[in-house]
Amino acid sequence: MQRKTWNRIIPAVAGLAATIVAALPASAHEGHHETLTVAEQVRHLFSQPDHLLALAGLVVLAVIGTWQWRRAKARK
Repeated sequence: MQRKTWNRIIPAVAGLAATIVAALPASAHEGHHETLTVAEQVRHLFSQPDHLLALAGLVVLAVIGTWQWRRAKARK
């Protein structure tokens, strides 16, 4: 895809995602996390939908950043 296309798609997807997330009810969960062991904290991070959504976003950003970095490096 050309750069102009990406400059239109990315803001549209970001706006759509913000609209969807804003329409959902809050998914906060109860409890104090300071007393959890490391294993319980890891299980908690990978079992809660809000944490998984944040992790997925970070993975997407890392993939896009790596892809852009490799393309820029290949041009030189």
